[in-house]
Amino acid sequence: MTAWPEPDPPLADPAAGIVLRPWRPTAGDAAALAAAWADPGVAAMGPTPADSTPAGAARWIAGARGRVASGVALDLVVAPAADPDAVWGEVGLRNRDTAVGRAEIGWWIAPAQRGRGLAAAAVALAAGWALGPDGGLRQVWARMDPANAASAAVARRAGFRRLGAAGGADVWARTGATMAG
Repeated sequence: MTAWPEPDPPLADPAAGIVLRPWRPTAGDAAALAAAWADPGVAAMGPTPADSTPAGAARWIAGARGRVASGVALDLVVAPAADPDAVWGEVGLRNRDTAVGRAEIGWWIAPAQRGRGLAAAAVALAAGWALGPDGGLRQVWARMDPANAASAAVARRAGFRRLGAAGGADVWARTGATMAG
């Protein structure tokens, strides 16, 4: 698998007041990630690492460059534009299929920041980039628990449409005209 391209400069949505940046090997990023893994709302969306301590989060962050280089995943911090060192959440792309030009998107927002439209803005920003010339995808898809109305609302506001159900999850997608290379 080829390396993920990375947004350069970092993606920004001035109206939402956010930037999407890579994880950094700082104590603040590690603490924010460990807190997210401990949040029941984040844990309900999928498995979290067995070691969800700040030290475990630091090790996960240290592996981010390798995941990007190997094409496994591209995980970006949702940060306030006014303080890009802060962590409000994450949006990430994974399960990329370069042959058909699609990848899966996932996201979380810290509890204190929920309900402000940040997830929809971050997902729309990342999906728009992935579907553009730099990301090179034709489709970005998401799967979620059918009972998760908040995630469905995020997907809808980010331009996704529900395709149906598969494997007990609702599947949503957003498409673009870009062909994968």
